[in-house]
Amino acid sequence: MRERIDLPNRTVRLLSRYLHTPALLAGSQGNDQTLPNADLFVGWGEQPSFTEFSPSGQTLFDARLPPTGHTYRAYRFPWSSMPAAPPAVAVRSTGNGTATVYARWNGATGVGSWSVLSGASAAGLFPVATAARIGFETAIPITGTEVYLVAQALDAAGQVLGTSPVAHR
Repeated sequence: MRERIDLPNRTVRLLSRYLHTPALLAGSQGNDQTLPNADLFVGWGEQPSFTEFSPSGQTLFDARLPPTGHTYRAYRFPWSSMPAAPPAVAVRSTGNGTATVYARWNGATGVGSWSVLSGASAAGLFPVATAARIGFETAIPITGTEVYLVAQALDAAGQVLGTSPVAHR
């Protein structure tokens, strides 16, 4: 609910009401946040849920934390993260000079794609494959017999964000 409180006249006027379906009853806490596009983001406090409503009251997004979850307040803001640890890489040989490289960087939000570099020595690596980032871990097929490889996390412009430790085939 949104209300206008008139303290001098000791009155309250209801401005709008946003309803969750099915109904939620929160005995404490909770908040609402007006977003830049005029949507309303509601944290249901004691109920481990949060909902985004359009200005007309239509539910646009609704989520619930696990059963033991609890949230005092909920907010929606742009978020980005650059982990302190480097990207991780693993390789699985599939035979006949082919392999699959598995690249991931848990928590990194700016990764748009991956580049795999490989070579006969750790000091002589060259690009052998690129792939768009897909989910938590991206599988990248490669060919060749080079023993050493790394995975580089790239942003949307192709700039290197981070490089994994050297892995061996």
